[in-house]
Amino acid sequence: MKTKSLAAIFVFVFTTFLGGCGGGGGGGAAPPPPPPPPPAPTSAAGIWDGQAVTPDVSDIATSFEFNDADGFILGNAPFTADFQGGVTESRGIGALYTDGVFSWHVDTAGGSVDFATPGNALTFSTRTVTLGDNATIQVLDENGVEISSTVVSNAFQQINVNRDLGAGESLIGSVVITVGAGEIVIDGFTFGFVSTASTEDIGCLFAPNNEFVCVIADATTGDFVGGANGTFQLNGSQVTGTGNIYAGPGERLADGSTIAPLTISAGTLVQDTSLNLTVESSGLSIAVTSSFDTSYNRGAALATVQATYTTTVIFDDMSSFDIDAAGVISGQTATGCVLSGQVAVIDATANAYDVNLVADAATCGALSGDYDGLGASQDETVMDDTFIFAVFVDGQLMIVGQALK
Repeated sequence: MKTKSLAAIFVFVFTTFLGGCGGGGGGGAAPPPPPPPPPAPTSAAGIWDGQAVTPDVSDIATSFEFNDADGFILGNAPFTADFQGGVTESRGIGALYTDGVFSWHVDTAGGSVDFATPGNALTFSTRTVTLGDNATIQVLDENGVEISSTVVSNAFQQINVNRDLGAGESLIGSVVITVGAGEIVIDGFTFGFVSTASTEDIGCLFAPNNEFVCVIADATTGDFVGGANGTFQLNGSQVTGTGNIYAGPGERLADGSTIAPLTISAGTLVQDTSLNLTVESSGLSIAVTSSFDTSYNRGAALATVQATYTTTVIFDDMSSFDIDAAGVISGQTATGCVLSGQVAVIDATANAYDVNLVADAATCGALSGDYDGLGASQDETVMDDTFIFAVFVDGQLMIVGQALK
């Protein structure tokens, strides 16, 4: 089964024909020509398909080549490491450095490093300053649970911690340094985040009511990986907007969260051709390029989507539901989640529908809620045999469905 994506731009075109009757004879002057029609107004509404390119997050790396005695933060928010305790300094003793001529010295007051965004890779070197000093370094996960504990020796040893998010391992959240006697040094410190670099398929439906939804899929496998919703504005050819981005099941956003605010900080519309957006979310700037899908121009009618949808996938949960002649939804998933709701036409000239979907509290468990969003009629085998929708409890939950007649 193919997964369709949505995205769009819609233009209302009004033409005015102004005519006049020419005079009869008599040699009178010819009537003036009619004025030109007014320019067609534009609206950032329609179906757009394209790609979303997300950059990778840079590692935090330091050899502490600076003086500091008050604590310091490295990186760029929200990808930061907050170092507390100790001092960074140079003592002119080569044995206390692995890189450069500075290191981070921590005494019996202890020290810590807290990562604003959890990561999956940590490497640094450490040693006690003199024989007889003693210390322990703990690496904790994002929930404060110990991943590793190391007793520091009098010769440099390297601490390496790597976590596999795909295997269900929790990410690294902090480092705690406890010095029982004397002093230790830390040098050659690197902290890495889960890779965010990706080029994914994206489809967005920008509706005539200035709402939008987007569905994001893995460009190679076609698997659903996330979605977005919000509202947009158009000023000339410039598009802006706000909303939320949601990670799909088993996925995380760049900052480790599953839901985060988004801002369309810049967007450029070329009528009936392209919609390119810069989306800021989770500390990253995502570039979206898309092209107009002419299926948006089919228009909308409840008669088009009225059907029994026998093959529907909602987060891998097979289901079936009906949309009746009045747009009323009724159905149930394979796991017993009872669905109800309403489909409504937003504008008869645009292939965009308002969708309300209620997942019953008693039968739907964690997915229960009153969802609102958008949908569009699409083609799987023949025209209009599929209804794709993305609905949201804003800032909390998202359901994406592909329903086949």
